[in-house]
Amino acid sequence: MKNIYIKLTICALAVLPLGYSSCSEEFIDEELVAVLTQERYNTPEGIEDLVNGAYEGLRFHFNYEWAYVLTNYGTDTFTNGGGTNHIRWNQYSSELDATESDNLAPYWDNMYAQINLANIGLSKIPEVLDESPALRDTRMGELYFLRGFNYFNLVTQFGDVPISTEPITTDRADFPRDPKEEVFNLLIDDLTKAVEMLPVEESQEGRLTKAAARHFLAKAYLTRASEINAEITQANDLQMAATLADQVISERTLAPDYNDIFNYTAVNGPNEQLDEILLAAQFDNTQALLGRYGNQTHLYFLSVYRFFPGMTRNLADGREFQRLKPTDYGLDNFDRVNDSRFYKSFQTSYIAQNTNSVPEWTAATAPSPDLVGELKFNVGDTAAVYVINEADDMRFTPEYKASLAPLVVARYAVDANGNQVTDFNISTYPSLSKYSDPFRTNFNDSKGTRDGILARLGETYLIAAEAYGRMGQYGTALGYINTLRERAAYKDGEDRGSAYYLTETEVDFGNTTSTADAMVATEAFFTPGTTEANSQLYPPGVGSKAAMFIEFVLNERARELMGEFYRWVDLVRTERLISRAQAFNPDAAANVSEKFTLRPVPQSYLDALIIDGSALSASEKQAMQNPGF
Repeated sequence: MKNIYIKLTICALAVLPLGYSSCSEEFIDEELVAVLTQERYNTPEGIEDLVNGAYEGLRFHFNYEWAYVLTNYGTDTFTNGGGTNHIRWNQYSSELDATESDNLAPYWDNMYAQINLANIGLSKIPEVLDESPALRDTRMGELYFLRGFNYFNLVTQFGDVPISTEPITTDRADFPRDPKEEVFNLLIDDLTKAVEMLPVEESQEGRLTKAAARHFLAKAYLTRASEINAEITQANDLQMAATLADQVISERTLAPDYNDIFNYTAVNGPNEQLDEILLAAQFDNTQALLGRYGNQTHLYFLSVYRFFPGMTRNLADGREFQRLKPTDYGLDNFDRVNDSRFYKSFQTSYIAQNTNSVPEWTAATAPSPDLVGELKFNVGDTAAVYVINEADDMRFTPEYKASLAPLVVARYAVDANGNQVTDFNISTYPSLSKYSDPFRTNFNDSKGTRDGILARLGETYLIAAEAYGRMGQYGTALGYINTLRERAAYKDGEDRGSAYYLTETEVDFGNTTSTADAMVATEAFFTPGTTEANSQLYPPGVGSKAAMFIEFVLNERARELMGEFYRWVDLVRTERLISRAQAFNPDAAANVSEKFTLRPVPQSYLDALIIDGSALSASEKQAMQNPGF
């Protein structure tokens, strides 16, 4: 879609319902170049502009801090780092309420702006494109998808939300919330129409296909079949999820190596052309696709490295906003000896950039006397290494660390008195590297250039696995999971890197044999009481095999999809947010409760709402709000 971009403002295209304030937000103001009138949509050219503009809403999910605030904070995999701008979302503090305007209102407003844009297009296209039935169906399929996609985002965050399926061309505020059952019915119907109308192959890079629509439709069915929606689950939801996921899997191919997905070697490079990518928000290094913010997800997962010996802030290692720190669970959920996804997801070493801050060998630390006074390492050598070791590892004394050339930052170290300590803190931890972006204009530039992945085939496999497992077909479910685990295994001859061997003490440095056999999962992994199940990181109190299977799937989703902006919704839909946050996220454990399984409805919506011609009273607003807020 990089060549179908059109720069316009959503507010110019769609009059927003419910008194939304987003048209005054800088995010949207930056996009204003021309006001397109309703009459413009009575032409084929206007319809093209509208549909192209509708794709812009996909970029919103990667533009700013709501990208992680609403998806990764307060979960089992990540806690807050030293950048505490939005710490309330991770700690579920009392400050997290309906008046929060940095994330709640922009999210709500953007989804409804996109929905109204789709509604306008769907009302116009049948007449405007009546002489081009193939194009008509494709464009309607795109808009049905985008409307369903936005309603899916709303219902999984807020529960009951207002439904609007007709164009809004004047200010309106009479939109009370509708039951989530009706919202699911609508979005499933929209996504079903999208499957029917979209093409198999994308006509331009970034455009929607049947595979993308089937993936999200499968996800919608699985979500409706999950624990949080038990009262509205329908009998065929799981089978529909499995069947649709199978159709996508039959059409697309996994990337051969997990690293291929995130190995960003060039703008619009090979990793963005993979068959595995089902849908991505389009960015690149042109101003047209950067907008005001670009893709800013490269900022949020990085810990501070610029003060390490031999280091300075640089493009390759990124600008460290230190918002998200992996929890111990996030690190230990991986089999770091055999599962390559860990070292292909996290940066654990840094290459020296700055000679001026490289330390010298001393008489006490030098491996040999002739090195005294020499630099410990040079620019281009390894400057620092994170060691993600276990609590019984007592190697990393001050003397041992000083004897190593690079700085060693160990999770478990030993101080001068023999006491166990840690080198990790809120600003010092292994950084998720999936979104690194070395192609920005300079090392301080926040505007990222890489595409934002919204759906990929790896998740489709996990949707299929969960659906089959929930139906009791564990052998079939394991087939999908083991396909991903086989890909994740180290291959014969694969270089695992020095950080790997320093950490994984039981592995010989020369061992480069395949780990595929060690990566095979069996039913024992989720059969209570087995050695295999006891070795997994499950929260306490999981009793049945069916319940433990869901925990196993959540662990596997954490390994395959680490940091990919799905986690909070996954934990909520499976009713595991509270148990896992309490077990694995100390910063969230104290305050997380049932009320936080839904987001507070924005106060701006409640204040603007009109029912029977009148604004809501304080008690009516409270009744319209989600419980506890």
